[in-house]
Order: sequence, then C-alpha cells, then structure tokens
Amino acid sequence: MRCLVVLAVLCAGCKGKRAPQRDDKPPPRPLDAAVADAAVDAARPDAAVMPTTITSDGVGPITRKTTAPGAFRRLLPGFTVETEHHEAEDYSFDELTILKGKTRILRVVVEEDRLFKVEVEDPLFKTEAGVAVGMTVDELTARVKDLECSYEIYDPEADAERVERALRCESASLPHVLFEIDHEGFEGEQGGIRPKVIAKRTIAEIVWLAAPR
Repeated sequence: MRCLVVLAVLCAGCKGKRAPQRDDKPPPRPLDAAVADAAVDAARPDAAVMPTTITSDGVGPITRKTTAPGAFRRLLPGFTVETEHHEAEDYSFDELTILKGKTRILRVVVEEDRLFKVEVEDPLFKTEAGVAVGMTVDELTARVKDLECSYEIYDPEADAERVERALRCESASLPHVLFEIDHEGFEGEQGGIRPKVIAKRTIAEIVWLAAPR
C-alpha cells in the first residue's frame, strides 16, 4: 500500500512534463581548415615551386606585365618588397628592392607604369643553362657559346642611375639578358673584349631588359 502511494505521488509530479526528445541527427561535421583555405592557397604561388629561371621573357614569375608592388609581393611569396620613388627634372622611376631575409635578391626599375629592367643579384635565379651570379666568365663561356663582351664608359651625369662604366657580356641566343661583370680595378679601352681576357672575373649581376634597348 505504501508503495502505491509513493508511485501515485511520483506520477502526480510527472503530469504536464514530457521527456526531452532525442535528436538522432549526427552533429554537423567541423569544417576542415585545409579545405576552407584551399581556394585561397590555390591563388597563391608556392615558394617551393616558384619558377626561378632567367629567360628572354622574364625572371622567374616576373614578366613585362608585372609593374605594381602588390603584383611582385603576390608572385614572390616569402620575399620582402621595398619601394622607393626617384624623380628629377629629366627622369622619374620607381625602384623596387626584393629581399629574402636581409639579402637583396632582385632590384627592379619601373618607369611610368612600364617595367624597364630586373637586376638579379643572387644565384637563386639562373638561366636555363645554369648561369648564375658569382660564376666566372670562364664558366659562363662554357655554358654560352656565342658570348660577346665589351667595356663601356658613360657620363654619369647623363644617366638617371649615375652609371660610370660597365663590363658586360651578352649572347644573341639569349636576347634582352646582360651579364654584368665585376669591373673593379679593370683598365682597358672601350669596345669589344675577348672573354678570355676577363675569364677569372665573376658575374656581379644578371640583368633582364624588359624594355628593349
């Protein structure tokens, strides 16, 4: 009898209350961060597979169409892009310095929204034949058979970049590309010079001319 009373009391307390319904639907699957970022990553070049070849058409991912600092930052992931504007009565250009850490890799000159040239100062970028900054002219000659070299003297006051002289080599098989040779202490007359004469000198930089000379 006592048990019946207890059950009656318990049942009276249950009136008007429903047991919570069970939701048998599985919880939503968490969004995979890798999947979410896939579209973004697909639009960004991978530094590990970024092209680094110097050709007649450009330097790595840089082409004649590359002019804005933002474009250089997008094409060169992991690099720092610094800009500086130079202007005087007879010239106006933007200078972009491309750094990897504290090492300067490239120097770019843009004139009136037109890419003028890219100077390669580090062996990270090289030609299809494997020519890179730091190699000797002797090594350059072994890889480029139709090499022609010359020594030139300029009026620095007539040049926007104040260039005084240049010791350089170029090849008809690789147009728009100049191999600038270290000319420290070099003494000679202007004009053509045999590669053997400067065989032990090294390549100071490789220049790609986006705008034909």
